[in-house]
Amino acid sequence: MDILNIEEHLRILEELLLHQDFSLSPQALDEMLSEAFREVNPDGVVVSRESVINWLRNKDQAARWEFNEFAVRILAPGLAQATYHAQQVAPQEKVSKGAIHCSIWQESSVGKTWQLVFHQSTRVK
Repeated sequence: MDILNIEEHLRILEELLLHQDFSLSPQALDEMLSEAFREVNPDGVVVSRESVINWLRNKDQAARWEFNEFAVRILAPGLAQATYHAQQVAPQEKVSKGAIHCSIWQESSVGKTWQLVFHQSTRVK
């Protein structure tokens, strides 16, 4: 897969994580997040895989985010970093400048799928 295909593929995966209703397909979420997955939330707290899964399964299904400045950097064969600015656009209950996100994706040897192994977001002030 060349860099353009990887960038497009990882952008789709990032958008799916925020927009898909995982209460209807919990297996899909389990397959997307590596068993070793960890997250650093906007408050600087390390969050477990289980906590992120719980949030994704129970988030407001009407919530939507807009992605900008999406870029992918290949760190090693089968390992890529995605960075982007995401801003929640629906529902518009509060005004936020969004957050800068950094995700590390690893290509799985089984089925050649990509799994998220690390994610961090930092609020834009």
